[in-house]
Amino acid sequence: MCPICRQPAERTETRYGPRNDCCGLWSWGDKQLVDAETHAARKAAHDAFDPLWKTGTMTRTRAYRELRRALGISERSCHMAKMSKEMALKVPAAVGKMVASLKVAA
Repeated sequence: MCPICRQPAERTETRYGPRNDCCGLWSWGDKQLVDAETHAARKAAHDAFDPLWKTGTMTRTRAYRELRRALGISERSCHMAKMSKEMALKVPAAVGKMVASLKVAA
């Protein structure tokens, strides 16, 4: 359902899976429709955050726990696909502080 016009979004099948479009917003699968800026902020959040656990710097569980603490959000809210643009934009700086604290502790 589109948050702008309150109509069902147009769903198309792509080689990447179902995409929903309406009023300049889009989403993949059954996720909420959001604008390009929110998609970009969430991608930047993933790009900053994911190396923490993908490189073995810390476990994925610990990385998310530390991110929740750094952002002051709940476990349920600490998922990039659920974050608002404003919250996602805070992730890179939070990750920077997390990495800096690891270096101090080492």
